[in-house]
Amino acid sequence: MDDRLGGGSNKEIPPRDRIILAAEKLFASKGLHGAGLREIAREANVNVNLIGYHFDNKETLYQRVHEARAEQINEMREAALEELDRKYPDAPPPVEEIVRAFVHPFFVLKSIDAEVWVAFIRTYFREIGTDIWREVTAATLAPAIRRFADILHRSLPTAKRSDMLFVLGLAIHGAMISADQDEAAIVGELVENLSPDELEERLIKALTGVAQQYS
Repeated sequence: MDDRLGGGSNKEIPPRDRIILAAEKLFASKGLHGAGLREIAREANVNVNLIGYHFDNKETLYQRVHEARAEQINEMREAALEELDRKYPDAPPPVEEIVRAFVHPFFVLKSIDAEVWVAFIRTYFREIGTDIWREVTAATLAPAIRRFADILHRSLPTAKRSDMLFVLGLAIHGAMISADQDEAAIVGELVENLSPDELEERLIKALTGVAQQYS
């Protein structure tokens, strides 16, 4: 993914990337159907016809937003798994390190550009249960979850694979709470009193414990 999608002044970012950033921001605040193409064009400072040039329709634009972010985070997850392969060439990695490889990239990216990644999380969860959400999940998130579930299952061979998928689902929702202040309000001071590093460690420890109790 182009690093320019992570920040920089508007004039430095190519029009296509400005459209993606603008769409992500407006999808986060208004949802897919609430954000209009003309509004996205104004936010991106482009002619609305340029959106049609780069993207077939608004649904395609929504998909591209998620593909761009998924590529970014999944590249970091793959790099973390490769490091675990080097570190543990003859045995399955410890469960905690597998969980960390899945969770840590999100916290790293959020620390670099919190506004972008909070918008991404909100954009994703606004459409839960819709057809477009299912398509995006199948294309961008499900492959990573399946890969990590396989690795967790090798480290916890007596556990059910469905339980490993459940743990990774909890990881996704844990990241949502860490990113979104509205969601964090559910647990109140538990989150407010923790630094991002402390929150990440607590999430990793909790997910590791859940995974191990299935073994």
